[in-house]
Amino acid sequence: MGAAGSKLSEAEVVDIASTPISYSPPLGPPNDDNPRVFFDIKLGRYGEGTKLGRVVFELKSDITPKTAENFVRLSEAQYAGSRFHRIIPGFMCQGGDYQNDNGTGGSSIYGARFPDENFSLTHAAPGILSMANAGPNTNGSQFFICVQPTPFLDGKHVVFGQVISGFEVVKAMEACGSRSGETSYDVMISSSGVLKPGSGASPAQACLGSSLGVPKSITAGRAHVTRRSAPVRARRHAGNLVQRQHATRFGAVSVSPRMSFV
Repeated sequence: MGAAGSKLSEAEVVDIASTPISYSPPLGPPNDDNPRVFFDIKLGRYGEGTKLGRVVFELKSDITPKTAENFVRLSEAQYAGSRFHRIIPGFMCQGGDYQNDNGTGGSSIYGARFPDENFSLTHAAPGILSMANAGPNTNGSQFFICVQPTPFLDGKHVVFGQVISGFEVVKAMEACGSRSGETSYDVMISSSGVLKPGSGASPAQACLGSSLGVPKSITAGRAHVTRRSAPVRARRHAGNLVQRQHATRFGAVSVSPRMSFV
């Protein structure tokens, strides 16, 4: 965890998470035949922390079946207890390093890395779920959620899903970030798992951005695993996931999340 500029109080972050917003799934109404995965999000690494709510994803297994299956399996066994280690307002929220907790680790279910499946879907709007990587054909466990359109990532990162419910929770997560990517709080996945087919949110619920009424999961999150957050100075810069001078209203932001499969 690091400084994130003007730090909001936990109460202010919770208020963002609980305020309904207008949101439409960027890839259109969910396909009921595709898997849906949930993340329960909290602030704070230890204990119950401060609960922000639930984010539900539709995974596009009809277009990216191998990448979707990787995310499903990791959501069942690995993501719970990990954190979003890099959050940049106006850009994205990145997580999935369940091994090193700092952006340098994370293996797929297929081995350390697996090839880019396809680039059929684009980073067209907020709510896109995409794979982080360290260059072509280096997908592991890390992923990011777009909070703005990021078309400069098309053809470089595999889009494999979308947020269909709880985007107001994603906006609360975004509020904990900074231009450097350091977060003002540990933004944790307290539990994760797979929902019954067709559950999670109707298109109308998703458009309202409501986290309410989401069915209980059929898969419980795994037990909490304590992780040490490595100091920034100790992190290894090994391959860029998304490297770009990203101009936002906050100014130019150099985005170079860290990741290594060594």
